[in-house]
Amino acid sequence: MAMTRDDVVAIYDRLLAAHPELRRKGKTTAYTAMNGNMFSFVGPDGEMCLRLSKEDIAAYGADWDAAPVIRYNSVMHGYVAVSEALLAQEDALTDWFARSVGFARTLKPKPTTKKK
Repeated sequence: MAMTRDDVVAIYDRLLAAHPELRRKGKTTAYTAMNGNMFSFVGPDGEMCLRLSKEDIAAYGADWDAAPVIRYNSVMHGYVAVSEALLAQEDALTDWFARSVGFARTLKPKPTTKKK
């Protein structure tokens, strides 16, 4: 049986629990960001996606389906969609999430825009 979005968000919350410095944001799209850079999310369709380095994307593709992530008719370069097979293996998924967090730490901070 396929996982529901609620099932995937519950897994996402367990992944975040290992990183107390992170906060889940968003309602329709649950996401995490560091220094203004989004690096993981669960879309309204229940698909979890992680932002990874080019090297990690290649390694991910060797073990898991690395289909492109498409949102609003655009490919989100640098992201991989987490397969249901990987969602079912939380130990392995925990490692991939940690790699995503590590990669996010290397990204140049984006300036935030605040309403005046």
